[in-house]
Amino acid sequence: MYSKKIKALYDEYNELISFCRMNGQVSFEMYINNTYKKSLLLSAASYFETTIIKIIHEFAESKSRQNMVLISFVYNKAIKRQYHTFFNWEGNNANQFWGLFGDTFRQEAKKQVQEKGLADAERAFMAIGRERNLLVHQNYIEATINDTFEEIYAKYEKACEFVELVSQLLSP
Repeated sequence: MYSKKIKALYDEYNELISFCRMNGQVSFEMYINNTYKKSLLLSAASYFETTIIKIIHEFAESKSRQNMVLISFVYNKAIKRQYHTFFNWEGNNANQFWGLFGDTFRQEAKKQVQEKGLADAERAFMAIGRERNLLVHQNYIEATINDTFEEIYAKYEKACEFVELVSQLLSP
């Protein structure tokens, strides 16, 4: 569940930072670092949002046997512009999200997270969503992100494992 474009952003960042360091451009390096951290964070959060929405949409299509009336209803009332209500971003787990599919599913999903050793992936996913909210709901231009670019990218990579689990659990 990795994005080639996010990997390209990562590679581009490293090339720019290397160029700055080779040419003694400390202030430009700091600017690139601050700008790219925000871009990476928003890109990762946006990627996860569109991926999970697609997973849920495909799940609804499959389970409804392509019933367009039901699919439209689910999309318009349960999915469209609702993603950020699926999760309790202040928490470190996705229990609220899992619970939307019923208690039995929630219990199974929690069991899978534990059995597959994905608690860190779940926490990384939640952290990206939480930090995204802070960034976009505060003064974006003045907001500071404490994590380094590399730390954000590591969270993204770890969180991809969680999104993969969502895909597996909701596979048609």
